[in-house]
Amino acid sequence: MNKTLELIWKTLINPKEAFDTIREEKPVYTALIYLLLFGLVSVVSGHFASQSLNLSSSMKDVPQNVLPFLNNFQNSIKSIASSPMYFVIGMIAPYLSNFISVSIYELLAQFTIKKSNGLALFTAWAFASIPMLIYKLLDLLFSVSMNYVLPGWVSSLFLIWEIVLLIIAIKEVYQTDAGTATGIYFTPIVAIIVLVVLYILFLLPAVSNLLKLMPNGGLTP
Repeated sequence: MNKTLELIWKTLINPKEAFDTIREEKPVYTALIYLLLFGLVSVVSGHFASQSLNLSSSMKDVPQNVLPFLNNFQNSIKSIASSPMYFVIGMIAPYLSNFISVSIYELLAQFTIKKSNGLALFTAWAFASIPMLIYKLLDLLFSVSMNYVLPGWVSSLFLIWEIVLLIIAIKEVYQTDAGTATGIYFTPIVAIIVLVVLYILFLLPAVSNLLKLMPNGGLTP
């Protein structure tokens, strides 16, 4: 536990040193402990954030006939976030997400720079998510004390911080330069975006033809 706390602190104040230590020692157990903490904070903050959710008041200009749908949707979210399955999935998700992400980037590193260090990357990748852990703790604090959900732009700031740490993690674990590390990080993201765009473009003609077959060229009540 002491080693886990030490790496959390090092990642915050000197991520390069933290990831160098991880590359040399490969303390996988610290990542497992950290991901347990991350999962616990995630499910608790998600639960309280859902209870603070009030779509009706945040969307005052919506038509009155839409309000019942919003209320039902809101109640569904609150119900899901209070279920035992939500807590089980929330505790398992960080491990699965970390493993899948590391598998992709480890394979990509082997193809591009001919280097392999999966155990170190698994550990470094986990600790690089510390910005989002801090965000979830802040979200939990505001939800419990003020019944307030943090706006999206706040999470965007912490997401950018996390991306920077992930790139540093790749750079230090594989001992490569910043440009290569940045390229490795964004390659899967760009590939997914391109695939989604191509998929949408592929579906557009079919959707267009379907709309033409409908009365007045579109959906009607």
